[in-house]
Amino acid sequence: MDDSRFVKDFLAVFHKFNYRYSKWEVWNDFLYMAATSMANMIPIAEREEREQRYLSIIHKYPEELRECFPELLAIVTLALDANPEQDFLGSMYHRLQLHQEQKGQFFTPYHISHFMAEINMVGVENEELKKKGYITVSDPACGAGAMLIAFANVARAHGINYQKEVLFFGQDIDLTAALMCYVQLSILGCPAVVIVGDSLVKPDFHPDNDVWYTPFYYLNHWRFQSFFAGKEEVREADVVVDKAEAEKYAEEAGGQLMLNFSKAS
Repeated sequence: MDDSRFVKDFLAVFHKFNYRYSKWEVWNDFLYMAATSMANMIPIAEREEREQRYLSIIHKYPEELRECFPELLAIVTLALDANPEQDFLGSMYHRLQLHQEQKGQFFTPYHISHFMAEINMVGVENEELKKKGYITVSDPACGAGAMLIAFANVARAHGINYQKEVLFFGQDIDLTAALMCYVQLSILGCPAVVIVGDSLVKPDFHPDNDVWYTPFYYLNHWRFQSFFAGKEEVREADVVVDKAEAEKYAEEAGGQLMLNFSKAS
């Protein structure tokens, strides 16, 4: 099944909402519920609040349309599994012409992101990886995550298992963009921290920012503890989750999320 088939399937399901809801509303509701279904696999502090918002969103829709949301997530998952070398949600965002409603926001094309990732990779594996056991990549204006996705693919091409040896760090002032990034990094199995907030005025773990951790972050957080040393804004609960407990909750969430465990190495 080629990429065009996944695009066609996604649009077919998405257009079931036509004439009843705005594209922008459906897109944002889909992103929030998809992100919450992944984030809430782990019993974090924000779990209940996000779950309540999830329920308030899903109950806006009639029952025949509710099943469309997991269908959309399944299509995104299958698309990224078949071809991880892409920014699927970013491309769908433009195909649906949602950028017109977001005052002309455009995301960097994937091939450009891939080129930039290759440049950033030069010499990395011989320095940071050997010194700390992992490398970090940060994008302070992550958008839908094309740059971070590209880095994951480039790392894999260089023999680096990005699901264990790379900590991804993204921030964006726009909630929609940040959740697009979070969903895609989660599906690809990236240990990632995605922050919603102004990276210039309120960078990193500012108290006003909304922080989203991917499931693979919790499965591998113990590898990255040195990264958080000295960051007083980070709550202990955010970075210290028992590995066995995280694995248990991920296993119990079986069926809610398909993660690719094999393509990183």
